[in-house]
Amino acid sequence: MMELVLLLVTLLLTVTGLQTLAFYAIWYYERRTRPDEARVPGETPIKVWPGLLGILVEWASITFLVVTYPLRLLHDASPVRARKQGEPPIILVHGYGGDSANFLLMQWRLKQRGWDNVYAVSYTPPTMNARKLAQQVVDHVDRILAATGAEKAYLICHSMGGPLTRYALQHLGLAGKVEKVVTLGSPHAGSSIANLFPAMGAAAQMRYRSAFIQELEEQAGPTPGGARFYSIYSNFDNFVLPSSTAVLGGEAQNIHVPYHGHCALLYSNRVLAEIEACLREGPPEAIPSQSPD
Repeated sequence: MMELVLLLVTLLLTVTGLQTLAFYAIWYYERRTRPDEARVPGETPIKVWPGLLGILVEWASITFLVVTYPLRLLHDASPVRARKQGEPPIILVHGYGGDSANFLLMQWRLKQRGWDNVYAVSYTPPTMNARKLAQQVVDHVDRILAATGAEKAYLICHSMGGPLTRYALQHLGLAGKVEKVVTLGSPHAGSSIANLFPAMGAAAQMRYRSAFIQELEEQAGPTPGGARFYSIYSNFDNFVLPSSTAVLGGEAQNIHVPYHGHCALLYSNRVLAEIEACLREGPPEAIPSQSPD
């Protein structure tokens, strides 16, 4: 039995390690071939040792994400309850191929730090048209607002969750229901990595400068729906390529967190601190008091 467990662990670490190295090889190629598009505001030269550490952290992060993935079955079955009626809920929206379990650690930590109404949601399947996935996001927001009695929500969106939320604010009636949107490593202009996935559904629509992406930009600009936008991104993100695709224009506030891989954004202390700073920026009466760490 122990030998089987060790074999499975070894296999998992090998697969996630090779995937991490392969995506960083593509990241390196992008930076060499499209240096202008790879540059982002706040960027400094990448150093070898912090970079290697960042790769190891990303390897550990994606491994943890894979291991916890099945916990969605328990997470999604939990009923929506308000811990504090009327307080704006924080709704966590995952990326392509993910699920609500991606946010297990962040959800728990936010609750520990004084945020009462924190919910992670799932939308499926990723092969569906992005417009239909965006409607699922709207349905989750409506359901959670009804349960909490709040007028507006805060959305924290990882990866593809960002463009889906922007589409929902533009076209699906989400405008007026969201106070703030914080995106983590979202490919707002699409990503070259999406070319590696089958050309169907949301994967094709998330390709760099796709028709869906251009529609988002042309019809209502980068920050629609009256919500305040914050984009937390890294030039070390191995899924969002070129790196500049994560930078939002308009009135959005862009925050660079160096040496963070795509999955590492979900578990980082630095990112959590930046998220809280974004959420606490605003009227004091709408912000819960901070609990000690």
